[in-house]
Amino acid sequence: MSKNPPSFMLPLQNLPVAFDDIVDADLDVRLTTPSTVVVNARLEVEAADASGPSSLDLALVIPRSHCRGDRPSRTALLDAARAAVDRALHTGTTPLLFLPRRVVTLVAGRPHLIPVFG
Repeated sequence: MSKNPPSFMLPLQNLPVAFDDIVDADLDVRLTTPSTVVVNARLEVEAADASGPSSLDLALVIPRSHCRGDRPSRTALLDAARAAVDRALHTGTTPLLFLPRRVVTLVAGRPHLIPVFG
């Protein structure tokens, strides 16, 4: 995923879903195990000193119980994004001068915005 994805991003709500709120699209899956699916994402941050945007890689860990095959429910994907942002911001990996802006993941090669912030 590029460090500066296009300014036009599709919102997560535009993802096609099958029954039971399951995302019916090809997510950027990093890893699958018998108990989890891990989806790649990026937390874009903005420096408080205006040095420009930056980003952090995130791993969205989704329990298999909220998936059908390798496809999670939209709700589980959003919950995993919130948990990953919380881990990134509270484990000391993000300097305090960075302000979180948005979370982006690739779906079928196109960036999608995950509405974690307001």
